[in-house]
Amino acid sequence: MIIKGGSRAAPRSLAKHLMRGDTNERVLVLGYDGVAIEDLNAALADMQALASGTRGKKGLYHANIDPHTDYKMTPEQWDRCVSVLEKELGLEGQPRVVVLHEKKGREHIHVVWARTDIDTMTLRSDSNNYLAHERASHQLEQEFGHEHVPGAHYKRDKSQDRPVAKMNRMEWQQSERSGLDPIARKAEITALYEQSDNGQAFQNALEDHGYVLANGDKRVFVLVDIAGDVHSLNRQVTSAKAKAIREKIEDIDPANLPSVAEAQELQEQRRDARRSASGREEAEEGRGTAEASAKSQEALPILAPDDPALAEARTELNQNHDRRREIFEADWDKRIAREMDLVKRQIQEQRDIERKVDWKQMEPGKGIERFEHKLKDRLDPKRISDRYDERQSREKDRDVRDAERREARMEELLRDREQARNKMETTFEREHRQLEDMHRRDQERARQQELDRARDPQPPDSKPPDRGGGYDR
Repeated sequence: MIIKGGSRAAPRSLAKHLMRGDTNERVLVLGYDGVAIEDLNAALADMQALASGTRGKKGLYHANIDPHTDYKMTPEQWDRCVSVLEKELGLEGQPRVVVLHEKKGREHIHVVWARTDIDTMTLRSDSNNYLAHERASHQLEQEFGHEHVPGAHYKRDKSQDRPVAKMNRMEWQQSERSGLDPIARKAEITALYEQSDNGQAFQNALEDHGYVLANGDKRVFVLVDIAGDVHSLNRQVTSAKAKAIREKIEDIDPANLPSVAEAQELQEQRRDARRSASGREEAEEGRGTAEASAKSQEALPILAPDDPALAEARTELNQNHDRRREIFEADWDKRIAREMDLVKRQIQEQRDIERKVDWKQMEPGKGIERFEHKLKDRLDPKRISDRYDERQSREKDRDVRDAERREARMEELLRDREQARNKMETTFEREHRQLEDMHRRDQERARQQELDRARDPQPPDSKPPDRGGGYDR
């Protein structure tokens, strides 16, 4: 199990990333905890806004929990993962949001906590978070019986060399865009380097295998692959250090190499040529295989539009929605009660101030004015009843005014709650649509696999190995 994360700000961009439906087959908000409004954008914005009362800027902590694809996680196990990681990071009791992603059949969750401690108005510490990640990962692997994944900190076996990631985040993102395996690419380039006697032979070998050696802006030598991605030559050759690589290819003059832009343009031309050639081959082969494909398609069974797995997923999603509705209503009831109690206290404070002002206006303080005032009351007792009637009249006016104020605030809160409820229901509808779309894609994928097996009953044995999770897989 791989856990990564760190403190950050920018709640809007994070919410946009978490709700992306183009890069994920399924996006599901598993729950809100300690958040008044169950809307991801509003929840993350409120969490970050709390940090404005502290000296820090990064009011969020975003973590990714990614188990191996061989292990199917239950909702209880996901909850346990969040609880263990939360305790290790020292974020217990903090507001949080949990989002589930499914990409290429692989599930992982994102957890976002608010770092601001309301009691002390300080940010919870994020020091030694890598150790906390590995402690939580180690504990969860033991509890769930998952295969141990070595780490560079807490999970490191000090009797062996420190483990090094096979690819960093930038390389993984490049592989996602291009579809090229970075590990296979490094192995291929390293083999070409070892088989070459000098720089010119190495450059020719790279050209034969579809790479272009270019003159980089910051790094002297870079490689541009067929997808147009740029790679540092020193990072692609894994069997030699940078100094040894420079000495071996010193016969290459960087001034004679193309720039990165020129190399990318050359690779784009090569891609266009390959697409054109591939299109012609497919057009020629299509005429001969059209009838066979049509017969195979007719012979294959049509998948059912609904199945037990989809029904179970719908039931689970509906239960999740019902639970979130209950939390939503409870949170809003507390919020309304809290807001109305605040309005009540504000009204009481204002009325106390106004009563004191009325008393000072109608009853002189002390000295000769006070003596004259009491003397006039004795001579004309009606003055006392008039003042009493005036105070009662003002109290009635205040009652009307304060009742209107309470009603206006209640209407505003009810209107906000209704808007939040409508937004939540819209989110639920979108999640149902995403579930249906995911099921439809699974149906189409299964259908395509049936067609592929019908055309080629013996699929190739080799398939790319699963290399564990990345930061956003």
